[in-house]
Amino acid sequence: MSALTLLLAACTSQAAPMPTPSPDPAETTTAPPTPPVQDPFDVDANDKRVREWKNSPDEMGFVYRVQPMDFTLKPRNTGSTPQSDARLRFVVEDMDGEGDLTVGGDGWTCEGDRDIACTTTGVTEPGGTWAPLTLTMRHTKGGQTRVVVHWGDVTPSVIFRYDTST
Repeated sequence: MSALTLLLAACTSQAAPMPTPSPDPAETTTAPPTPPVQDPFDVDANDKRVREWKNSPDEMGFVYRVQPMDFTLKPRNTGSTPQSDARLRFVVEDMDGEGDLTVGGDGWTCEGDRDIACTTTGVTEPGGTWAPLTLTMRHTKGGQTRVVVHWGDVTPSVIFRYDTST
């Protein structure tokens, strides 16, 4: 092997690697950002006399000593596309509290007694909310009432506890 061949081989092995070409700016190389996970609806008491708790995304509750008590429910479009029209269902299950629930809100039509269906029309963008619903809970005695909320493919429970202890 000649000295020139050895010299060329040594220079080639120490040469800097070829730079990677930059991607074409017209090509997208990253995925769009993932939107934050959102609850399908918010329930608020807006009353300092109510204590709220949440065990999981599937179960939340409220404890209060005065009644009737109003709560505000805001259904949210958690999808990635605009959603037209909304339908929620509230199924009242007495545990030991004998609770009565009434539901209504501007732009909503609600029907039923222990199984209440509410519908509204219109389009809501991803992450947006429909007009709020007012949930009014009344108990004929102290104790708990579970309300299962059917909203899309989720069915979380909201426990309303009327505490008569002093």
